[in-house]
Amino acid sequence: MSTHPVEHRLPRVVRNALLGLGLCAVGLATIPGCSTAADVEPSCQPGPSQAYVITALGFTRESPKGIVPGFDLDRRVSPTDDQASCGKPDLIGPDGTPGIDNQLALLIPDIEKIVGNAIDGIIQGAINDGRLLIAFDLANVNDTREDSCVDMEVKLLDGKPSLGTDGVVEAFQTFDLRKQGQTLSPAQGGKITKGTFTIGPFPLRIPIAIFDVAFTIYLRDALVRFTLDEEGNAEGVLGGGVSIEEIAEGVKDGAGVGRLIPQIKLIGRAAADLGRTEEGTCTLVSAALAFKAKPAFVRK
Repeated sequence: MSTHPVEHRLPRVVRNALLGLGLCAVGLATIPGCSTAADVEPSCQPGPSQAYVITALGFTRESPKGIVPGFDLDRRVSPTDDQASCGKPDLIGPDGTPGIDNQLALLIPDIEKIVGNAIDGIIQGAINDGRLLIAFDLANVNDTREDSCVDMEVKLLDGKPSLGTDGVVEAFQTFDLRKQGQTLSPAQGGKITKGTFTIGPFPLRIPIAIFDVAFTIYLRDALVRFTLDEEGNAEGVLGGGVSIEEIAEGVKDGAGVGRLIPQIKLIGRAAADLGRTEEGTCTLVSAALAFKAKPAFVRK
């Protein structure tokens, strides 16, 4: 039983710093959350970093009907008449998980009818050209199979990637941090279980500039999940709530896009299922993007 009426555990970063200085071992171990090195779980000891550069990024789609990748963002299984989700029923994950929130996947066919079906190809071209290089930089990775203490920073990179014979960015290349806005979102409390990394929720902003169109995808309460294979490559999903209104405003000045904004906003309002206001209006659309990533080096 703790001798402290209320136990406030120290943040892991502070705890590890105390361990590094040896302060816990010389009399501070009575501080709640402060322990000796022998008491700290091995995977929570300071460890090496590992960066993964995204080599493919695309919108998820419904296939077959009612089945989509994604997350249970609102932590509830919503039926058709659920007021909390503004009447948008949840979907089912490919593995049978109920309660998946990913209304954007249902919207993609309608959006492609308006703007064309080359969206994923444009994004892939930007990655291959080095105009859209995003990295998940993991810290304290002591074990890529089982590790209960992994933090992450999402970073923008600069560089001209080399492509393999398959036309995909090759692994283990070195990139520079982008000088402006290079660190997008730090997140703590991640873990690796049976080779699958999960972290979140945290706010994630991804600025995208393709040709003359620039906008930011702001994922509220973002979640990230990816699985590592034997070669260290990653494949997974990132998701959260997005404002179609914000994205539409960001792209409205792009060539040939302005005239489509009213339609895009209308579709977004009709599909919103998160961020319900006191007036009963949902302001955000649940979304998930699929990605693949490969190990990389980031020049600090």
